[in-house]
Amino acid sequence: MKSFYSIIRFVNNPLSKENLAIGLIMISNNKVYYKFSNQKIQLVEKINPLNFKLLEYTIAKINNFIKNEIEQEVSLFSDDHKVNFEYLKRLSIYNNGFLQFDNPSVINIDFDEVKFNDFFHKYIDLVIKPVEKKVIDNTFSKTIKKVFGDPLADIINIDYKIKKTEIPSLFFDYKLDGIGYNGVIYTVKSIDLNSEKKIDLLRQDISDFESLNSRIDLFGKSKEFDPDKNEHYLVIDNYKGKKASYHELYDILSKQNSDDYKYHLINSDQLKDVTSDIKKANAHKFTDLIS
Repeated sequence: MKSFYSIIRFVNNPLSKENLAIGLIMISNNKVYYKFSNQKIQLVEKINPLNFKLLEYTIAKINNFIKNEIEQEVSLFSDDHKVNFEYLKRLSIYNNGFLQFDNPSVINIDFDEVKFNDFFHKYIDLVIKPVEKKVIDNTFSKTIKKVFGDPLADIINIDYKIKKTEIPSLFFDYKLDGIGYNGVIYTVKSIDLNSEKKIDLLRQDISDFESLNSRIDLFGKSKEFDPDKNEHYLVIDNYKGKKASYHELYDILSKQNSDDYKYHLINSDQLKDVTSDIKKANAHKFTDLIS
């Protein structure tokens, strides 16, 4: 059996014919189905608030017209497809510039309530797919805090931002996980490759750490510390993702000579040994040295 349907549109701009399909009416198997999209109607309120109240009034009038006249007449002339088609065309009398009905279309499918709702949801309703929230793995940062930050919180400076005014020739501020001293200067910086922070920012972070260490060594030398004995640690765990650039960065770091880059590359499992060494050295806060 043939089914007939007409799409109901809100015309936002008559000149450009910009419109939004907000409803659907269908005649199938001697029954009338109709529905308006609440989500689309709410959208109309945002894009054209001046006509929103009039739109609500008009929709209410159409609902009454369909229920009181079209449904009854379709049941009386149920076998006459041509009459059904004409009933849908009659709804064009409600075209008032901003609410319009398409000319009826024919589809060779029998509809019931379930099929109509599926059809409406697929072609008319505003389908909003939920945004998948990316699960952030905080294991690395939690480990740094547990094995390094918390045990040394009262011993050295933890989560300390060195300002460019504190170190001669330093031209940028830089945040370290920890910095302290006792005969030598200790710096610790952790970088989580698996957070998938932009690769360029990771490279810059590492480059700045190298530059910072050189200037700290010079600063320590002015305080009569042997720069060759300072201990700088870059904490990075192996990358577990699929991006080649991150794997390449870790591979380059793991193969470099610590003497050339002025820091030791370690993973989070090795950090507890650094914590132990700093404790045994009776280290002090770096801020005591620059105050």
